[in-house]
Amino acid sequence: MIVTNSFTGGGAERSMNLACNELTQRGWPISLVPINSGPPDQVIPTCEVFPLERQWRGSLIGTLAAMWKFHRIVNYWKPDVIVLNCDLPEFFGATLISRRCLVVVEHVDRPWKTRIIFGRVIRRLLQLRHSKWAAVSSHFPIWPDSLTPDTVLPNSILMSRPTVSATTEHIRAENVKRLIFIGRLAPQKRPDWLLTIAGKTGLPVEIIGEGSMQETMQKAATVGDLNINFRGRVRDPWWVIEDGDLLIVPSEYEGDGLVVIEGMQKGLPMLIADIPDFRRFGLPEINYCKTIEDFTISINRFGANISALLVPHITSAQILAARSPEAVGDKWEEFLNSI
Repeated sequence: MIVTNSFTGGGAERSMNLACNELTQRGWPISLVPINSGPPDQVIPTCEVFPLERQWRGSLIGTLAAMWKFHRIVNYWKPDVIVLNCDLPEFFGATLISRRCLVVVEHVDRPWKTRIIFGRVIRRLLQLRHSKWAAVSSHFPIWPDSLTPDTVLPNSILMSRPTVSATTEHIRAENVKRLIFIGRLAPQKRPDWLLTIAGKTGLPVEIIGEGSMQETMQKAATVGDLNINFRGRVRDPWWVIEDGDLLIVPSEYEGDGLVVIEGMQKGLPMLIADIPDFRRFGLPEINYCKTIEDFTISINRFGANISALLVPHITSAQILAARSPEAVGDKWEEFLNSI
């Protein structure tokens, strides 16, 4: 049984939907439990699904009702293993009445950031329940005790053909026409950097995603008379991409960095934050930027030579090969058989 925040919303949800389908195809009895209500993902789970329909940012009563429903589903389905992804599923798993084998998947190196004390309590309860610990990347330990994970289970990505050709000779537009941001509008992702960058470069910006910073950013864009289009949540954000688009990923910290990986798959030129989470990809120096000023300078420098910011094919091919559902499915099978 795999427990997620919702059907869709981020890299954790998408990757778990893919894992469910891959393991189901291989004959594993899999169920998916999305806690929050919401729209369907681009990847539709083919396994048995038990949505709890909790309202995001709902009442305490709503959360307790969803938790009680979760307990009933666990007692009904009787899973051998329960896989917990992100804060809310960890909370539900830590408070289970029945004893189950729990697997906690660390998707980011700073979980429970807004509820640190509560998060420490939940992690301690999970440790007392002898949970197994997995990380989506080997570059960060398990919080809060810097434990070494029992296994590393990378996120898989949906295999599809590139949106933009990954070879410079087939790039039709050499000039940067738009800046693209894809992700949650949350402090971790630093989407507000796009406001300053837009003001300095004069380029239009497409903001794809939603989150706690959206209203503030929209007001600031209006006040600053910036050419920024807030699209909200888009089921498949890569269909928005056009020739001349430049992906900007200014995150303060990341987990697996799926937007960067998917951007490579789509053959999209990119500038990304110079942080350890992205340095592990081994991209050319010209793709990294430390500050808002660095992003601005690079955009102006390569404004008429966007193909220079494409990730080299040999680099992206190596990264993408390990992210196919089949390759990740092999790792899941090896881990599940070991427990």
